[in-house]
Amino acid sequence: MEQQNIIYSNLEKLSNSNYVLTEGEADIKGWQVKTEAGAAIGKVRDLLFDPENNAVRYIIIDLDHLGADLEEKTVLIPIGLGRLSEDKDELILPDIHLDQFVALPQYIIGEVTHEMEDKIRYVIGSPAALRMEDTIVEIDRANFYRHHHFDKGNLTNRTTGVSDTNGLESNP
Repeated sequence: MEQQNIIYSNLEKLSNSNYVLTEGEADIKGWQVKTEAGAAIGKVRDLLFDPENNAVRYIIIDLDHLGADLEEKTVLIPIGLGRLSEDKDELILPDIHLDQFVALPQYIIGEVTHEMEDKIRYVIGSPAALRMEDTIVEIDRANFYRHHHFDKGNLTNRTTGVSDTNGLESNP
C-alpha cells in the first residue's frame, strides 16, 4: 500500500496569534454572514492567519440556516471572497450554491492541509476560469496565495465592496 504524505499548512486562528488589525481592517469575528441577496449563511467564528507571511488567508464560518445536513458544519472561505456590508456589521459572500457548501471540506482546528486548500479552491472555483470554460490546472504551491481569492481588499472598506488593489502585493 502506498503511503501518502500529509502536508499541513502553517495557519493559525487569528484569535490565538499576535496579529494586530491595521487601520481600516474590520474585526469581523462574530458577524453574521449573508449572501448578496440577504439570505443568512452563518456566522464568522474566526479567521485563519499565516504567521510566516503576516497575512489573513481564510474566514472560518459556522454554517446555519442551510438545511439539516449542514447545520453543524464549519467551513473555510478564502478571505478575498467576502466583503463588508455597507451599513451593517455583516459579511457578504458572493452567491455560493448549497451544493458547494456541501462539497466544501469540514474545518477541523489544526488540520488544514494543502490537499484541503486545493479542494476549497476547486469547489469554489475561479469565476474567470468558469467563464472561459477552462479547467483549473495543477496548482502552483509557491504562488497559491497570489490568487484573487486571497485579496483581502474587500474587507478593508465599506464603500463599494470593490478592492482598490490587485491583492498581489499584500499576499506574499
